[in-house]
Amino acid sequence: MEPLLNKLKLNAAIHIGASSISFLITNEDGEQIEYLEKSTSLAHDIFSKREISKSTIKDCVSILAGYNAILKELGINPQHRNVRIVTTNILSEASNKDIFINRLQITCGISAEVLGDGEMTRLIYMKTRRRLLEAPEMMEHNTLVLHAGPGNTRTLYFKKGKIESYKSYRIGIYRAKEELLNSSYDETDTNQFLYNHINSQLDTLIADFADQNIQDIIFIGYELQLIQPHIINSKKTNCTLTKIKKISDSIINMDEDDVVSHFNVDYHTAAAIPPAIAINTSIAVALGIQKITIPSNDYEKELLQDIHLSYESSASFTEEVTASAWALAQKCKVNKKHAKHVTSNATLIFKNLQELHQLDPKALLMLQCAAILHECGGFISDSSHHKHSQYIIQHSDIFGLSQTDIKIIALIARYHRNSPPKASHPIYRDLDNTQQIYVSKIASLLRIADALDRNHAQLPNKIEIKLSPSSLNIHLHGVTDATVERIAMKSKGNLFQNIFGLDIHIIEEI
Repeated sequence: MEPLLNKLKLNAAIHIGASSISFLITNEDGEQIEYLEKSTSLAHDIFSKREISKSTIKDCVSILAGYNAILKELGINPQHRNVRIVTTNILSEASNKDIFINRLQITCGISAEVLGDGEMTRLIYMKTRRRLLEAPEMMEHNTLVLHAGPGNTRTLYFKKGKIESYKSYRIGIYRAKEELLNSSYDETDTNQFLYNHINSQLDTLIADFADQNIQDIIFIGYELQLIQPHIINSKKTNCTLTKIKKISDSIINMDEDDVVSHFNVDYHTAAAIPPAIAINTSIAVALGIQKITIPSNDYEKELLQDIHLSYESSASFTEEVTASAWALAQKCKVNKKHAKHVTSNATLIFKNLQELHQLDPKALLMLQCAAILHECGGFISDSSHHKHSQYIIQHSDIFGLSQTDIKIIALIARYHRNSPPKASHPIYRDLDNTQQIYVSKIASLLRIADALDRNHAQLPNKIEIKLSPSSLNIHLHGVTDATVERIAMKSKGNLFQNIFGLDIHIIEEI
């Protein structure tokens, strides 16, 4: 009998978060089939002890075993590509992170991946784009998006609907909470102590945005969106700074029992609500932003739905990523015509050889960024510019990409010429076998694309890719003599030939 997953094309997602583990199953239209959420003390352990306690690990294993049983009842294999299991990125701060992840793997058969900075930025960006589309007037404004997370606060700054900057600050809900618990103060001054602690961390953020004409601010986050109906108390999604400040003061002065009762939440969430609203409010006050927007949708469910959307599905996000790469290329005075032509060639080759290389949409984004930036090292010196390109990219920021992503792009760019990857090369040798193959495959496509514009003439106007059992045939339309390209391909095509076992033939098509 065919598994139900294949029949109904179900997607399953599990998020091991700071204070809860959530579980969502949807059909191919995105409609909810099952949703569960159970609390944990993961963040409390990590920020108070720097490790996850045995009891918390046991609780998490028990919760995930229950979710696993539901998957199996539906005929869903937890290792299926339609099942994605992610953890909060604060897990990386736990000294026993590997023990925790290995325990989940051994006990539940679940492979969990830590949500990196790049992925979280993408998820927040997608949430924000929806908010901007729901409020068209914001597309004409300067809008600051705040996401106060357990360990850090992220900001995305939009100018008329386009991303202008993105930053992360070490101001977190549970960092603030643990500071409160570990300090001696008069309990009657809880309000002032929490605000003082948060404000002492805001100097860099204020300096970054003090000169910007910010008209709107959007609070995105699990805790704020959970209590949104109590804050705004209407069908609207916005309120004034004065109102949010008054509500923030009130919530901070509540004890945990009052928070649990008033908002109908568990104690883990109740402990996070006061610092969450205090962080958001303090930033709005410091920047003097009068209009506050808090989305009314369920933060956790939306996150679970979004983690299944590929880079291909979130087109506006990939556009912002490549725009950031182009901005870096411009700073390095890259030959734009050549970079654009190589990027176009690389994209065409990638899409035409999909069945051969079996790479995902994110790999295409990595290839495009590497193609845009492959000659940025010429800004330092033309000699060994491929190595300089690696250095520049590796020490730069590209919107929406993690440091691991950027390292991969830097390596791909480095291997656009000269020696292909070698086990002795620094950084490349530190990758696992899967990552090395990933880099080599993408770099092999970039080398072919670059060889086709060896003389920087941006010819031909049309390239046709055809595969035979033994060769990759590249037809160049409108080219009478491809001698230069053939010479370039002899050195640049070797990586592709070694990986895929195919010869490369260039054919002129008049």
